[in-house]
Amino acid sequence: MRKLMSAVGAGALLTAGLFVGAAPAQAAGCTLVQSEIYNGANMIAWARGLEGCSGDVYWEIQSGDGGGWQVAESGTTHYDNQTVSYYGDVELPCYLRLYAKFGTQEKLTQPARNDNCAG
Repeated sequence: MRKLMSAVGAGALLTAGLFVGAAPAQAAGCTLVQSEIYNGANMIAWARGLEGCSGDVYWEIQSGDGGGWQVAESGTTHYDNQTVSYYGDVELPCYLRLYAKFGTQEKLTQPARNDNCAG
């Protein structure tokens, strides 16, 4: 039984070594996607995701009310080699921009006006 456990342990270490060795190559081919904000037809839309890898992207919706930029909403979303479209309107700030970060990659959109905002 002890020999079996040693073999399983060695296999697990070998697998872990291969996984760690593959991670830098995967990250090198990974691109953070953050489109500009589309504002029209009573809707605000954008797309965000990762191309070439999977991982967690930190994002912020920033509000431009009051002369400076404040974080109105933030979070982390997992993407698995995909780009997702987002839609919103009234619940978004009247003047907003989007920020996204994955590893050392950062994206910041141009500001957009939400013409249907409540304010």
